[in-house]
Amino acid sequence: MTASAWLEVLDETLDACRSHGREDLVQRLRRRRDRPPGATRVAVLGFPKQGKGYLVNAVLNAPVCAVGDAATPAVPVEIGYSAEPAATLVGRGNERVPVPVEKLTGELGARPPGSLRRVEVGVPRELLSAGLVLVDTPAIGDPRSPRTAAALDVLADADAVVLVSDATTPLSEAEVALAHHVRTWCPHVVVALTKIDVCASWRAVAERDRALLAGAGIDSPVLPVSATVRMAAAKAGDQDLNSRSGFPPLLTWIAEQAARPPEHTSAVLAALSVRAATAELVETLRARAELAGQDAGVDQTTLLHRAQRKADELRKRNTRWQNLLADEIGDLQSDAEYDLRERTRKIVETIDETFDKGDPVKVWDEFGPWLDKTLAEAVETNYNFTADRAEWIAQAVAAAFGAQYDLHDLRLGESGAELIADVRQPRIEGFKIGQKLFTGLRGSYGGVLMFGLVTSLAGLPLINPVSLGAGAAFAAKTISDEGGMRLQRRQAVAKMTAQRHVDDVFLRFSKECRDAIRSVQRKLRDHFTGLAEELADQLARERETIIAGSAERERRMVKLRREIERLAGLHQRAGELGVLAGRAPRELPA
Repeated sequence: MTASAWLEVLDETLDACRSHGREDLVQRLRRRRDRPPGATRVAVLGFPKQGKGYLVNAVLNAPVCAVGDAATPAVPVEIGYSAEPAATLVGRGNERVPVPVEKLTGELGARPPGSLRRVEVGVPRELLSAGLVLVDTPAIGDPRSPRTAAALDVLADADAVVLVSDATTPLSEAEVALAHHVRTWCPHVVVALTKIDVCASWRAVAERDRALLAGAGIDSPVLPVSATVRMAAAKAGDQDLNSRSGFPPLLTWIAEQAARPPEHTSAVLAALSVRAATAELVETLRARAELAGQDAGVDQTTLLHRAQRKADELRKRNTRWQNLLADEIGDLQSDAEYDLRERTRKIVETIDETFDKGDPVKVWDEFGPWLDKTLAEAVETNYNFTADRAEWIAQAVAAAFGAQYDLHDLRLGESGAELIADVRQPRIEGFKIGQKLFTGLRGSYGGVLMFGLVTSLAGLPLINPVSLGAGAAFAAKTISDEGGMRLQRRQAVAKMTAQRHVDDVFLRFSKECRDAIRSVQRKLRDHFTGLAEELADQLARERETIIAGSAERERRMVKLRREIERLAGLHQRAGELGVLAGRAPRELPA
């Protein structure tokens, strides 16, 4: 297998991932393609509290990774060979900050979250001298957490993976799923069963783990180990104890990964990555094809009938809301006018009662403000009644049209009650002293003359006590009659003035009330007519789409099938390259 062959397949897969918007797969494949030759990277993955840090420290026989209750880094820790212990923090911008190894934990804790890309640690260990790099990853947990993403991102560069699980319980479903995912992207995976020194039934657990992995189609060995025994053996220099720790087989497996020919490893990893990426893309496209098939399962006639039913329902709704609007607006106009008429009629009755008994000259100063205030209250009350009823009509029409639509602001404007002009006081005059004297003289003249002529027949002079007395009586009666007539005229003028003012207010505000109601009617009519037209347009477009949809769905299905076939071809070519590289891959199901 030549490098150009798998590079060609890898680049085609990169283009396919890019065209389908899978930037995550693009980044993984690009890192796999651009990976520098030489070093062998073995990643160590696992869920929390499985003994991952202890295992790495035991492999290197050095306290490199944080263990126990110590805070673990949220980024991968890459451990390679160095003549002297050294540590470097690599930031997001690839800036490198050397730190003392003994202060590494403190430096990591002082860095803000998300500021680091990885940590590089160098230790003088012969195991690492051939270019081997152990990558300790953050614990895997919530799929949405940055720690899990950082751990799984290591798979893009890993040549082999040590999946850590403790011996207290068999592999969980999540661990088996993780092993399956890791095996999809990396061909060399071993399950390290840790803590066998504290679990007497570790042999049964190991057998159970092997059965679970085999059942999931994962051909990965299970190696029971004890980091505690390994560290004790190293401290005591006891080779027998070291053998019982289980680490020699694990170290042999790691050494085998480092001893693989680089070109062989690159070819196998490229083939596996291409197959994994194309499998994910094919799965996505099959889901789309299945969805498109479900749409295609509904024939065009059914869709057209469905659209026709929607159109018929829209016409019925249009008839309902238009009839309701016309009826309610007519009723509101009638009720509003009757309400204002009734209120002003009662005011007129009070005016009549007031001036039937009272003299306008005496009561007008009190009557005028009362009339202005009462008319303003009547208009304001009538306005509030009209506004509330208009709002209710809007809600009723909206319910008849469809409750899913919001209404515009249909509140009426200000009532204008404060703009009512004050009632103008009529020109009314009292019965003054001079007018009374003149009226009295006129009445007394007739009385003196009439009784003076009668008494002259008896020989009395024209002016005598009798005629003078009669003149006085006639003067008093004339003054009284004239005063009564003048009062009636003032009362009539005051009534007429007040009633005319009430009529003016009624005419003005009844007109404004009708205009406001008509305005509400126009707003509602325009609003719901616009919505009905918009829905009608949508239904028309839906009908056109249905008519043209069959051909479009068929074109889309053909395109999806062709793309799936192309990706399946890439998957098969990657499998053939994997076979050439010495590994028999599983075939992608058709």
